[in-house]
Amino acid sequence: MNSEMDYRGPDDNGIWSDNQCGMAQVRLSIIGLEKGKQPLFNEDRSLVLICNGEIYNYIELQSDLKSKGHVFNSQSDSETILHLYEEYGVKCLDFLRGMFAFCLWDISKQELFVARDRIGEKTIYYSQLPTGVVFSTELKAILKHYVTKPQLNLEQLAAPIRYTAPTSKQDTFIEQIKRVEPGQYILVNRDGFTKKFYWQRNIKPNFSGSYFEAKEETLRLLRESIDINMRSDVPVAVMLSGGVDSSAIAALAKETGREVHTITAGYKGIHACDERDVARRFAKERGFIYHEVELDEADFQNCFDEFTHFIDEPITDSAALAQWALYKKVKSLGFKVLLGGMGGDELFYGYPYWNSLGESLSKHRQHQSLFPWKGNEKKLNFLKFSVQNLRHILLAGYPFKIEDRSICFWNYADFNKFSGDVSFKLDNELYHLSDLNLSHQFLNVELGQEVDEIYRFSFDHIMVMAYLYLSDRLGMGNSIEIRSPLLDYKLVEFVSSLPLDVKYKKGQPKFFLKDVLAGIVPDYILYAEKRGFAPPSNFISSIVKSYNYTFFNSKHKFYNSILADRVTHNLIRN
Repeated sequence: MNSEMDYRGPDDNGIWSDNQCGMAQVRLSIIGLEKGKQPLFNEDRSLVLICNGEIYNYIELQSDLKSKGHVFNSQSDSETILHLYEEYGVKCLDFLRGMFAFCLWDISKQELFVARDRIGEKTIYYSQLPTGVVFSTELKAILKHYVTKPQLNLEQLAAPIRYTAPTSKQDTFIEQIKRVEPGQYILVNRDGFTKKFYWQRNIKPNFSGSYFEAKEETLRLLRESIDINMRSDVPVAVMLSGGVDSSAIAALAKETGREVHTITAGYKGIHACDERDVARRFAKERGFIYHEVELDEADFQNCFDEFTHFIDEPITDSAALAQWALYKKVKSLGFKVLLGGMGGDELFYGYPYWNSLGESLSKHRQHQSLFPWKGNEKKLNFLKFSVQNLRHILLAGYPFKIEDRSICFWNYADFNKFSGDVSFKLDNELYHLSDLNLSHQFLNVELGQEVDEIYRFSFDHIMVMAYLYLSDRLGMGNSIEIRSPLLDYKLVEFVSSLPLDVKYKKGQPKFFLKDVLAGIVPDYILYAEKRGFAPPSNFISSIVKSYNYTFFNSKHKFYNSILADRVTHNLIRN
């Protein structure tokens, strides 16, 4: 299984086992280069740990644990988990600030303790077998070595083709393989298999301070997160796009007194999404060590074939092609750790479309709440609403109808054409997708929380299940660790606790974050038009046009369907 993912850890590997449990790990050395080999052990070797990821607050944790008498055998940040477990058991998770997926074997208890970080930056899969349970960072290692006859979960195969990401946090497209969910831990012992959540994001506001206090605490948490995210024994760089999020990270990283490297990418020729001029100007003004990477169409020639080898779920986002080409070039610059702005849009309401959809849902539910007409007050409220929202009533949307096609609308038509006639065979059984009902319904939240509910879907499903997943797979496929300081759980908890009218203003994406960053990030970045970093559309079109299905049988092709075809073929047919 280690050899299935040696690209994730080309620097070292380790294997350990006893009569009940086997552990294996491949290592990308980031902290404790010489003394960080895994598996890790506590003082009397009664606990064994393998961990993928980083514990950013390890210095503070180590100091406290040493004062309690614990002796550290390595220089690894991960070893803090062992000693915290000795002190607090599974409650050790409450102290960890980072991205991680780990397995800890307690020899005396004969119990396996498995956990995943709160947000879900690192993945861990499992399969319950007649002989026990197997866990792995990647699905394909379990599939290849433990699942002899895979059964398909059709809904989770189709969902990423329609919505970019799976709709279930637990189920994968292979019935026998599940995910440990974000903020969840699992215990396996003689009594069986137990799953519990130690953290879940609460989007219900409970902050009662002033607007000024909200800004001050948000900025303090941003500074704190970026400071601990910069900890590394190898070179670190900030991916500087020229947008608000990455510029904030670079500016606040500079405040720590460290040397700050930035890497900015662009395309050969003139492209609307190229922000190198802005990033170059900002880097010069702030004294960053500026690196520039240029991509052209030649860099994309083998991207699709290459990166589909490293992903093991049919998760679709064409921007991943650009990220793959970029990380390949960044690797040649000698950087092992990159800081990126993932999460800024989802946490601070940065998507105009999702904002409009949330406002539409709000008006739609306000309208519904006025029925039935009972009493003069209800009638008066309905008349007021009708006068103020005549356009909404006439169009049954504000400005969008609230229906399934509103969500990831860019995939709706293509998916319907594809799912209407696609078929495929597995173990001589013929499958169709035409009978599936993937219609997504938003939760019935309290009136006034509709924008938050739209962003809950954007955060929990699109960002975590697609963008974070792909970021990890594309980075680690090139032996690079991607860190996301805007997803520090303390920052996420605090911003989520703020009332909507504090952190959101209609028609002004990222209003609150921009106000927080005033004077730290220049106005020419804060108030510039938003641009994305996507591969040239003509290159995507040429990939789709030249692709021939090997798993699916369908007359219709689009990017999502061909990616799902390639990934499914690689895993099941190979």
